Amino acid sequence: MTDYAFPNTPDIEEAYRTAYRALEALVPPHTVTAEGEAHVAEVLSQFRMLVDSAEFVVASQLGPAISWRAPRRDRDWDLVLSGVDLDNDAYDFGDVQLDIAAFEGPTGTWHDSALNNAGLAYKRAAGWDHPPDESGVWLLMLAPVSASGGEDGPWFYSGRVAGFVVVHDRDKDGAYESVAHIWTATAWQRRGIARRLLAEARSRFPVTSVEKPYTEAGAAFVRACPAPEAPHI
Repeated sequence: MTDYAFPNTPDIEEAYRTAYRALEALVPPHTVTAEGEAHVAEVLSQFRMLVDSAEFVVASQLGPAISWRAPRRDRDWDLVLSGVDLDNDAYDFGDVQLDIAAFEGPTGTWHDSALNNAGLAYKRAAGWDHPPDESGVWLLMLAPVSASGGEDGPWFYSGRVAGFVVVHDRDKDGAYESVAHIWTATAWQRRGIARRLLAEARSRFPVTSVEKPYTEAGAAFVRACPAPEAPHI
């Protein structure tokens, strides 16, 4: 026999349980053990997974966090069009330069990058087997949240990926003619973001086709829009 007993830390436990309950309300049921049924050790051990799951919900609703550099904008903030050519390592579109974390996560790989997180949110919403990979040209709609900088030089912006469209050169002839994917974060839908992204894709590339299958919402979009504005949504 021993006198072993897991120590009581009421201040820590109550703080974690309060946060756990709040985050638990954001994630799908059965993501973690219900707070009321969990020992404090279980609350602590599952907390990081709960935070990650809650962050994914935020990414699906508002878009993943992303940062970029661009000229200073004072009182005329609006959605910002940008993009990245992952096939040819071209990371500047116009006067917007994405932070490298947009396509390289904390480990320096595609995993946990802003674009991969957007792709995962799109995958879940559409019910696809796989998210878009690190290829093609990604056109992005960025929603600024905060900015900082001086009088000279670019400013640094932080915000969210409100939507994307991915264009591919499937026949490898140098022309990006195929729209493969398009997604708008849930809270940003019905603001014309999909149409604006498609218009930008068509202005830059000789788009001739939009790949199937379509989601139910995508099929409705196809019917409502002239070809080739017919994406997955």
